[in-house]
Amino acid sequence: MREVVIVEAVRTPMGRRNGVLSGIHPNDLGAKVLNELIKRSGIEAEQVEDVVFGCVDQVGEQGANVARNVLLTADFPYTVPATSVDRQCGSGQQAVHFAANLIQAGVCDITIGGGVESMSRVPLGVNIMQGPGAPFQPSMMEKYPLTPQGISAEEIAVKWGVKRQEADEFALNSQEKAKNARDEGRFDREMLQIDVKLEGLDHTVKT
Repeated sequence: MREVVIVEAVRTPMGRRNGVLSGIHPNDLGAKVLNELIKRSGIEAEQVEDVVFGCVDQVGEQGANVARNVLLTADFPYTVPATSVDRQCGSGQQAVHFAANLIQAGVCDITIGGGVESMSRVPLGVNIMQGPGAPFQPSMMEKYPLTPQGISAEEIAVKWGVKRQEADEFALNSQEKAKNARDEGRFDREMLQIDVKLEGLDHTVKT
């Protein structure tokens, strides 16, 4: 099995609901990342053999193979393939794994793994709320009734003996690490600044 190396990592800032990035189509946001990735890595776009993007709600502006639409929006030739992955909350991470798997198996030499999601433009669960029917039919629900996440968390804590204080301390420690890393500039290199217009004013987003 071949060894896989991550050569570059680029991402947009993380926005808030209906924030300054909400006016940008998901395809355009993703395309900016792909273009910057090619620029930084020093290769030609046509050298990429496959692009794998994760996305949870693949409907509306994120439907019809959002990975392919992002690629076609970017400065990539249409001959480069792209596919979308839905593994819910782990979609982006799974996309990176699948992109790496292609290299490990000797199928490709250069791939891109990433993800795109604009929850302002495509709200979480919109595929269920406005779709042509619910995805969870009675025969499946009889086998696996849906349990709310809060109750699931309680059941997991009981099963594995996780105490509330331990969970809170772990969460606090995680948030502190993230804050320290941000304050120390550890994310600066991977961050792609996005220029937007706010009521006629130029504005650069970097968080």
